Amino acid sequence: MNGRTLAIAVLIFGSAAESGCSQPSSSPTSNPWTVVTIRERRTGEVPFEESSRYLWPSLDKSNVPGPDSLVARMRTDENLRAHIEIENLRTGESYRLLDANAFLPHWSPDGKYISCAVWKSPGQRSELTIIDIATRTVVLDPQLEASVDQMKWSPDSYTLAADGVMYGHPRTLLYTVTVPSGATTVIDTLNVLSDYGFSWSPNGRWIAFSRPSALDPVGGDPIAADLWIADAETGRKWPLVVSSDWVESNPLWITNKALQIDRAIRKDDNLGAEQRVVVELLLKEDRSRPPE
Repeated sequence: MNGRTLAIAVLIFGSAAESGCSQPSSSPTSNPWTVVTIRERRTGEVPFEESSRYLWPSLDKSNVPGPDSLVARMRTDENLRAHIEIENLRTGESYRLLDANAFLPHWSPDGKYISCAVWKSPGQRSELTIIDIATRTVVLDPQLEASVDQMKWSPDSYTLAADGVMYGHPRTLLYTVTVPSGATTVIDTLNVLSDYGFSWSPNGRWIAFSRPSALDPVGGDPIAADLWIADAETGRKWPLVVSSDWVESNPLWITNKALQIDRAIRKDDNLGAEQRVVVELLLKEDRSRPPE
């Protein structure tokens, strides 16, 4: 266990307040955000991730378009081992990015890096790795002793947010990794195996995330989840929308002061139909209302 792994382990396992799906402790500083209203989504309101090219969106996670006619493709060899190949659609040239089993390629917004999940050993699921496209070298291998299930780059290509499961422990964590320094910040942890939904604000300062607060004892799916927000630089976090009767999921920033979320009400441990709504926010230090 290296120094970074040890530091993260101490941070995670020393946090008794965040056991299971119980409500975690928010940061000791006062919440800088106020929820102004929760309303229906208006015509023309599109999440930042969907209205811009910053995430190089692709419905096919095995074929992800990038800059300058480049495409990152997941291929399999004769032994059915996955690897990532970079193809230039303009020239027809292609090359294997890593001599390793890799999948889930994600371009950084500036097109300089690709983050991906790499299989390290049969006993592990996957781990985060970041490659410099120009030099075709690994610039960051955080060695977090945790899998990577979802990842999203910040708009400035400086930080990557991801979630995954600690190896050997039924524990899920949401964390950020800064490129190229490798500085790692754990945003949140769960003592259960569940997914976070998370999203970067357009200005790259905040991460909104959905935190399960109760799970179905049979299927393990969230039957209650709250909306939280974290300062991406410091890791400080605060609750935005908390309710034992609702599942707030799939947060996506529309502007720096408005979030789209999906809500479903819980009744007798069953969830109703999802409603897509917008949470308008006020950042107290701005002292200005969200745009109408």
